[in-house]
Amino acid sequence: MRTRSLTQLSVILFTLCSIAGIIPIRVLAQTKNSTAQKPGGANLRKFKGYFEPVNYPEDVEISDVWFVNADTGWACGDLKATAAEEGGFIINTRDGGKTWKLQMGDPHSATRGVAKLFFLDATHGWATQNGSKLLRTTDGENWETVGNGSPGWALAFVSPQIGFHIEGERLLMTTDGGTSWKEHYQCQAKVEVDGLPHDETCHLQAIAFPTPTVGYAVSSEVSDKSSVVVKTTDGGKTWNVASFIPQSTGLDNSLGFADENTGFVMTYQSKLMATNDGAKTWHGVATSIPGGRPRIEFANPTGWTIEGKTWAYTTDGGKHWTSREVAFPADVVAFSLARSDRGYVVGDHGMIYRYSVVPAEYSVPHGINAPVMPGGNSEGKP
Repeated sequence: MRTRSLTQLSVILFTLCSIAGIIPIRVLAQTKNSTAQKPGGANLRKFKGYFEPVNYPEDVEISDVWFVNADTGWACGDLKATAAEEGGFIINTRDGGKTWKLQMGDPHSATRGVAKLFFLDATHGWATQNGSKLLRTTDGENWETVGNGSPGWALAFVSPQIGFHIEGERLLMTTDGGTSWKEHYQCQAKVEVDGLPHDETCHLQAIAFPTPTVGYAVSSEVSDKSSVVVKTTDGGKTWNVASFIPQSTGLDNSLGFADENTGFVMTYQSKLMATNDGAKTWHGVATSIPGGRPRIEFANPTGWTIEGKTWAYTTDGGKHWTSREVAFPADVVAFSLARSDRGYVVGDHGMIYRYSVVPAEYSVPHGINAPVMPGGNSEGKP
Protein backbone atom coordinates (compact mmCIF):
# COMPACT_ATOMS: atom_id res chain seq x y z
CA MET A 1 0.00 0.00 0.00
CA ARG A 2 1.29 3.48 -0.90
CA THR A 3 2.11 5.53 2.20
CA ARG A 4 -0.11 8.61 2.44
CA SER A 5 1.49 12.00 3.05
CA LEU A 6 0.86 13.94 6.24
CA THR A 7 -1.05 16.59 4.25
CA GLN A 8 -3.38 13.97 2.73
CA LEU A 9 -4.08 12.49 6.15
CA SER A 10 -4.87 15.97 7.53
CA VAL A 11 -7.36 16.59 4.70
CA ILE A 12 -9.06 13.23 5.29
CA LEU A 13 -9.22 13.88 9.05
CA PHE A 14 -10.71 17.35 8.52
CA THR A 15 -13.31 15.96 6.08
CA LEU A 16 -14.38 13.18 8.44
CA CYS A 17 -14.58 15.58 11.40
CA SER A 18 -16.59 18.07 9.37
CA ILE A 19 -19.09 15.40 8.39
CA ALA A 20 -19.41 14.50 12.07
CA GLY A 21 -19.89 18.16 12.98
CA ILE A 22 -16.52 18.41 14.72
CA ILE A 23 -13.80 20.93 13.78
CA PRO A 24 -10.39 20.42 15.36
CA ILE A 25 -9.51 23.26 17.77
CA ARG A 26 -6.32 24.25 15.95
CA VAL A 27 -8.13 24.39 12.58
CA LEU A 28 -10.96 26.39 14.18
CA ALA A 29 -8.45 28.88 15.56
CA GLN A 30 -6.80 29.21 12.15
CA THR A 31 -10.18 29.73 10.49
CA LYS A 32 -11.16 32.38 13.04
CA ASN A 33 -7.92 34.24 12.58
CA SER A 34 -8.12 34.14 8.83
CA THR A 35 -11.56 35.78 8.81
CA ALA A 36 -10.24 38.64 10.95
CA GLN A 37 -7.81 39.70 8.23
CA LYS A 38 -7.97 40.36 4.53
CA PRO A 39 -5.82 38.26 2.19
CA GLY A 40 -2.22 39.31 2.43
CA GLY A 41 -2.90 41.35 5.56
CA ALA A 42 -4.34 44.25 3.56
CA ASN A 43 -6.92 46.73 4.83
CA LEU A 44 -6.16 46.03 8.48
CA ARG A 45 -7.49 48.85 10.67
CA LYS A 46 -4.76 51.10 12.02
CA PHE A 47 -4.74 52.85 15.39
CA LYS A 48 -3.03 55.79 17.03
CA GLY A 49 -2.63 57.30 20.47
CA TYR A 50 -4.65 60.48 20.85
CA PHE A 51 -5.08 63.29 23.37
CA GLU A 52 -8.48 64.91 23.00
CA PRO A 53 -10.07 67.73 25.02
CA VAL A 54 -12.80 66.82 27.51
CA ASN A 55 -12.52 70.19 29.24
CA TYR A 56 -14.51 71.60 32.12
CA PRO A 57 -16.36 74.64 30.72
CA GLU A 58 -15.17 77.19 33.32
CA ASP A 59 -12.01 79.33 33.47
CA VAL A 60 -10.64 77.59 36.54
CA GLU A 61 -7.31 76.24 37.79
CA ILE A 62 -7.56 72.46 38.01
CA SER A 63 -5.04 71.27 40.59
CA ASP A 64 -5.51 67.50 40.66
CA VAL A 65 -7.27 64.60 38.92
CA TRP A 66 -7.88 60.98 39.92
CA PHE A 67 -9.52 58.19 37.89
CA VAL A 68 -10.38 54.82 39.42
CA ASN A 69 -11.07 53.22 36.02
CA ALA A 70 -11.11 54.25 32.38
CA ASP A 71 -14.29 56.32 32.65
CA THR A 72 -14.88 57.23 36.32
CA GLY A 73 -12.86 60.04 37.83
CA TRP A 74 -12.72 63.32 39.74
CA ALA A 75 -10.94 66.65 39.33
CA CYS A 76 -10.58 69.59 41.73
CA GLY A 77 -9.28 73.13 41.94
CA ASP A 78 -10.39 76.73 42.37
CA LEU A 79 -11.28 79.85 40.42
CA LYS A 80 -8.39 81.05 38.31
CA ALA A 81 -6.39 84.05 39.56
CA THR A 82 -8.24 84.36 42.86
CA ALA A 83 -5.74 85.56 45.47
CA ALA A 84 -7.83 84.12 48.31
CA GLU A 85 -7.86 80.70 46.61
CA GLU A 86 -11.64 80.69 46.63
CA GLY A 87 -14.06 79.14 44.21
CA GLY A 88 -13.05 75.63 45.30
CA PHE A 89 -14.77 72.69 43.65
CA ILE A 90 -14.77 68.94 43.02
CA ILE A 91 -16.20 67.62 39.74
CA ASN A 92 -16.92 64.05 38.66
CA THR A 93 -17.39 62.17 35.40
CA ARG A 94 -18.61 58.65 34.79
CA ASP A 95 -18.39 58.71 31.00
CA GLY A 96 -14.70 59.43 30.39
CA GLY A 97 -15.04 63.20 30.53
CA LYS A 98 -17.87 63.62 28.05
CA THR A 99 -19.85 65.22 30.87
CA TRP A 100 -18.73 66.66 34.21
CA LYS A 101 -20.93 67.03 37.30
CA LEU A 102 -20.22 69.50 40.10
CA GLN A 103 -20.15 67.51 43.36
CA MET A 104 -18.74 69.97 45.91
CA GLY A 105 -18.29 73.75 46.03
CA ASP A 106 -18.65 76.14 43.11
CA PRO A 107 -16.08 78.08 41.08
CA HIS A 108 -18.11 81.23 41.76
CA SER A 109 -18.43 80.80 45.52
CA ALA A 110 -16.31 81.59 48.59
CA THR A 111 -15.45 77.90 49.02
CA ARG A 112 -11.73 77.41 49.70
CA GLY A 113 -9.79 75.84 46.88
CA VAL A 114 -9.34 72.07 46.73
CA ALA A 115 -5.73 71.00 46.17
CA LYS A 116 -5.35 67.21 46.20
CA LEU A 117 -7.37 64.05 45.68
CA PHE A 118 -6.86 60.45 46.79
CA PHE A 119 -9.20 57.56 45.96
CA LEU A 120 -9.16 53.91 46.96
CA ASP A 121 -12.06 52.95 44.69
CA ALA A 122 -15.20 54.40 43.14
CA THR A 123 -16.78 55.15 46.53
CA HIS A 124 -13.98 55.97 49.00
CA GLY A 125 -12.07 59.18 48.42
CA TRP A 126 -10.44 62.15 50.19
CA ALA A 127 -9.66 65.73 49.19
CA THR A 128 -7.59 68.44 50.86
CA GLN A 129 -8.76 72.04 51.01
CA ASN A 130 -6.10 74.73 51.03
CA GLY A 131 -4.94 75.23 54.61
CA SER A 132 -8.19 74.28 56.27
CA LYS A 133 -9.96 70.97 55.84
CA LEU A 134 -9.87 67.33 54.87
CA LEU A 135 -12.93 66.21 52.91
CA ARG A 136 -14.16 62.63 52.51
CA THR A 137 -16.69 60.73 50.43
CA THR A 138 -17.91 57.23 51.21
CA ASP A 139 -20.29 56.91 48.27
CA GLY A 140 -18.38 58.66 45.48
CA GLU A 141 -21.02 61.39 45.37
CA ASN A 142 -21.37 63.32 48.62
CA TRP A 143 -18.58 65.04 50.54
CA GLU A 144 -18.19 65.80 54.24
CA THR A 145 -15.57 67.55 56.34
CA VAL A 146 -13.51 65.26 58.58
CA GLY A 147 -10.72 66.02 61.05
CA ASN A 148 -8.97 69.26 61.86
CA GLY A 149 -6.60 70.92 59.43
CA SER A 150 -5.43 69.77 56.01
CA PRO A 151 -2.85 66.97 55.59
CA GLY A 152 -1.32 68.68 52.55
CA TRP A 153 0.04 66.86 49.51
CA ALA A 154 1.74 63.77 50.95
CA LEU A 155 -1.36 61.70 51.67
CA ALA A 156 -2.09 57.97 51.22
CA PHE A 157 -4.78 55.54 52.38
CA VAL A 158 -4.57 51.74 52.40
CA SER A 159 -8.19 51.11 53.48
CA PRO A 160 -11.32 53.18 54.10
CA GLN A 161 -10.15 53.66 57.70
CA ILE A 162 -6.33 53.58 57.67
CA GLY A 163 -4.29 56.35 56.10
CA PHE A 164 -1.04 58.29 56.43
CA HIS A 165 0.25 61.76 55.79
CA ILE A 166 3.62 63.44 56.18
CA GLU A 167 4.40 66.39 58.44
CA GLY A 168 8.12 67.11 58.35
CA GLU A 169 10.00 64.19 59.88
CA ARG A 170 6.76 62.80 61.31
CA LEU A 171 4.47 60.27 59.69
CA LEU A 172 0.92 60.65 61.02
CA MET A 173 -1.65 57.88 60.91
CA THR A 174 -5.45 57.75 61.03
CA THR A 175 -7.51 54.68 61.90
CA ASP A 176 -10.91 56.34 61.50
CA GLY A 177 -10.89 57.48 57.89
CA GLY A 178 -9.20 60.82 58.55
CA THR A 179 -11.27 62.11 61.46
CA SER A 180 -8.28 62.06 63.82
CA TRP A 181 -4.52 61.74 63.28
CA LYS A 182 -1.73 60.67 65.62
CA GLU A 183 2.03 60.69 65.26
CA HIS A 184 2.98 57.16 64.27
CA TYR A 185 6.61 57.26 63.13
CA GLN A 186 9.47 59.75 63.25
CA CYS A 187 12.18 59.43 60.65
CA GLN A 188 15.63 59.07 62.20
CA ALA A 189 18.67 57.68 60.41
CA LYS A 190 22.32 57.07 61.25
CA VAL A 191 24.62 58.54 58.61
CA GLU A 192 28.38 58.94 58.32
CA VAL A 193 29.82 62.42 57.88
CA ASP A 194 33.59 62.82 57.54
CA GLY A 195 34.01 59.34 58.95
CA LEU A 196 31.93 60.03 62.06
CA PRO A 197 28.43 58.70 62.86
CA HIS A 198 25.58 61.20 63.02
CA ASP A 199 22.01 60.54 64.15
CA GLU A 200 19.94 62.55 61.68
CA THR A 201 16.32 63.65 61.57
CA CYS A 202 15.04 63.11 58.03
CA HIS A 203 12.24 65.24 56.63
CA LEU A 204 9.92 63.06 54.59
CA GLN A 205 8.76 64.35 51.22
CA ALA A 206 6.67 61.69 49.44
CA ILE A 207 4.77 58.51 50.27
CA ALA A 208 3.46 55.68 48.09
CA PHE A 209 1.77 52.32 48.65
CA PRO A 210 2.08 49.97 45.64
CA THR A 211 0.02 47.42 47.62
CA PRO A 212 -2.13 47.73 50.75
CA THR A 213 0.69 46.16 52.80
CA VAL A 214 3.88 47.47 51.19
CA GLY A 215 4.59 51.19 51.37
CA TYR A 216 7.52 53.58 51.01
CA ALA A 217 8.41 57.16 51.92
CA VAL A 218 11.42 59.19 50.82
CA SER A 219 13.10 62.14 52.54
CA SER A 220 14.87 65.30 51.51
CA GLU A 221 18.66 65.41 51.73
CA VAL A 222 20.36 64.69 55.05
CA SER A 223 23.87 65.83 56.02
CA ASP A 224 25.70 63.16 54.04
CA LYS A 225 23.92 64.44 50.90
CA SER A 226 21.72 61.38 50.53
CA SER A 227 17.98 60.92 50.89
CA VAL A 228 16.52 58.32 53.22
CA VAL A 229 13.98 55.71 52.12
CA VAL A 230 11.75 54.12 54.76
CA LYS A 231 9.54 51.10 54.18
CA THR A 232 6.65 49.15 55.68
CA THR A 233 5.60 45.60 54.84
CA ASP A 234 2.66 45.32 57.25
CA GLY A 235 0.31 48.01 56.02
CA GLY A 236 2.02 50.82 57.89
CA LYS A 237 2.04 49.35 61.39
CA THR A 238 5.85 49.47 61.49
CA TRP A 239 8.34 51.50 59.44
CA ASN A 240 12.10 51.08 59.11
CA VAL A 241 14.94 52.68 57.17
CA ALA A 242 15.36 50.58 54.02
CA SER A 243 18.17 52.38 52.19
CA PHE A 244 19.83 55.65 51.22
CA ILE A 245 19.85 57.22 47.77
CA PRO A 246 23.29 58.85 47.48
CA GLN A 247 23.75 62.41 46.23
CA SER A 248 20.05 63.10 45.99
CA THR A 249 17.11 64.92 47.51
CA GLY A 250 13.70 63.32 47.19
CA LEU A 251 10.94 65.61 45.93
CA ASP A 252 7.40 65.79 47.19
CA ASN A 253 4.89 63.89 45.07
CA SER A 254 7.69 62.32 43.00
CA LEU A 255 7.60 58.70 44.18
CA GLY A 256 5.92 55.97 42.14
CA PHE A 257 5.95 52.17 41.98
CA ALA A 258 5.23 49.73 39.18
CA ASP A 259 4.90 46.91 41.73
CA GLU A 260 5.93 46.31 45.32
CA ASN A 261 9.61 45.96 44.37
CA THR A 262 10.04 48.24 41.34
CA GLY A 263 9.94 51.95 42.09
CA PHE A 264 11.14 55.34 40.94
CA VAL A 265 11.82 58.70 42.55
CA MET A 266 12.63 62.02 40.91
CA THR A 267 15.30 63.92 42.83
CA TYR A 268 15.93 67.62 43.22
CA GLN A 269 18.93 67.18 40.96
CA SER A 270 16.55 66.16 38.11
CA LYS A 271 17.74 62.56 38.30
CA LEU A 272 15.36 59.63 37.98
CA MET A 273 16.43 56.93 40.44
CA ALA A 274 15.08 53.39 40.36
CA THR A 275 14.98 50.28 42.53
CA ASN A 276 14.18 46.74 41.43
CA ASP A 277 14.67 45.01 44.77
CA GLY A 278 12.22 46.67 47.12
CA ALA A 279 14.43 49.70 47.90
CA LYS A 280 17.49 47.73 48.95
CA THR A 281 19.52 49.40 46.19
CA TRP A 282 18.98 52.33 43.80
CA HIS A 283 20.43 53.21 40.41
CA GLY A 284 20.06 56.03 37.90
CA VAL A 285 17.85 55.71 34.84
CA ALA A 286 18.72 57.39 31.56
CA THR A 287 15.91 59.78 30.67
CA SER A 288 15.31 63.34 29.58
CA ILE A 289 12.55 64.03 32.11
CA PRO A 290 12.79 67.72 33.10
CA GLY A 291 13.22 68.96 36.64
CA GLY A 292 10.39 69.98 38.91
CA ARG A 293 8.01 67.84 40.95
CA PRO A 294 6.43 65.48 38.45
CA ARG A 295 4.06 62.75 39.61
CA ILE A 296 5.07 59.22 38.59
CA GLU A 297 2.26 56.74 37.94
CA PHE A 298 2.07 53.21 36.57
CA ALA A 299 -0.57 51.03 35.00
CA ASN A 300 1.66 48.17 33.99
CA PRO A 301 3.51 47.90 31.75
CA THR A 302 3.03 51.61 31.11
CA GLY A 303 4.29 54.45 33.29
CA TRP A 304 3.94 58.21 32.89
CA THR A 305 5.43 61.37 34.27
CA ILE A 306 4.67 64.87 32.97
CA GLU A 307 6.22 68.24 33.73
CA GLY A 308 4.78 71.25 31.95
CA LYS A 309 4.30 70.04 28.38
CA THR A 310 7.01 67.38 28.49
CA TRP A 311 5.53 63.88 28.63
CA ALA A 312 7.83 60.99 29.52
CA TYR A 313 6.57 57.42 29.31
CA THR A 314 7.69 53.82 29.55
CA THR A 315 6.03 50.75 28.08
CA ASP A 316 8.27 48.13 29.70
CA GLY A 317 7.77 48.73 33.40
CA GLY A 318 10.33 51.53 33.64
CA LYS A 319 13.36 49.90 32.02
CA HIS A 320 13.38 52.48 29.24
CA TRP A 321 11.80 55.94 29.09
CA THR A 322 10.96 58.15 26.11
CA SER A 323 10.06 61.82 26.35
CA ARG A 324 8.45 64.24 23.94
CA GLU A 325 6.88 67.67 23.89
CA VAL A 326 3.09 67.67 23.59
CA ALA A 327 1.28 70.78 22.34
CA PHE A 328 -1.23 71.04 25.19
CA PRO A 329 -2.88 74.47 25.31
CA ALA A 330 -1.74 74.89 28.94
CA ASP A 331 0.95 73.33 31.14
CA VAL A 332 -0.01 70.05 32.78
CA VAL A 333 -0.17 70.35 36.57
CA ALA A 334 -1.46 66.83 37.33
CA PHE A 335 -2.49 63.62 35.59
CA SER A 336 -4.04 60.24 36.28
CA LEU A 337 -3.14 57.03 34.46
CA ALA A 338 -6.37 55.03 34.66
CA ARG A 339 -5.05 52.03 32.75
CA SER A 340 -2.19 51.32 30.39
CA ASP A 341 -3.96 52.88 27.40
CA ARG A 342 -6.11 55.54 29.10
CA GLY A 343 -4.96 58.64 30.97
CA TYR A 344 -6.12 62.15 31.81
CA VAL A 345 -4.11 65.39 32.15
CA VAL A 346 -5.31 68.67 33.67
CA GLY A 347 -4.22 72.29 33.88
CA ASP A 348 -5.35 75.91 33.90
CA HIS A 349 -8.40 77.33 32.12
CA GLY A 350 -10.37 74.15 32.81
CA MET A 351 -8.04 72.04 30.66
CA ILE A 352 -8.71 68.30 30.76
CA TYR A 353 -7.29 66.10 28.00
CA ARG A 354 -8.01 62.38 27.69
CA TYR A 355 -5.50 59.95 26.22
CA SER A 356 -6.82 56.84 24.48
CA VAL A 357 -6.07 54.56 21.55
CA VAL A 358 -8.36 55.33 18.62
CA PRO A 359 -8.68 54.49 14.92
CA ALA A 360 -6.09 56.31 12.81
CA GLU A 361 -8.77 58.32 11.03
CA TYR A 362 -10.35 59.60 14.28
CA SER A 363 -10.08 63.35 14.79
CA VAL A 364 -11.67 66.12 16.87
CA PRO A 365 -10.91 69.85 17.08
CA HIS A 366 -7.76 70.55 19.13
CA GLY A 367 -6.89 66.85 19.36
CA ILE A 368 -3.23 65.83 19.50
CA ASN A 369 -1.71 62.71 17.94
CA ALA A 370 0.50 60.63 20.24
CA PRO A 371 2.28 57.25 20.39
CA VAL A 372 0.20 54.13 20.94
CA MET A 373 0.41 52.72 24.47
CA PRO A 374 -0.17 48.98 25.00
CA GLY A 375 -3.40 48.16 26.77
CA GLY A 376 -6.79 46.51 26.91
CA ASN A 377 -8.75 48.68 24.46
CA SER A 378 -8.29 46.48 21.41
CA GLU A 379 -11.32 47.99 19.69
CA GLY A 380 -9.82 51.47 19.64
CA LYS A 381 -12.93 53.18 21.01
CA PRO A 382 -12.32 56.75 22.20
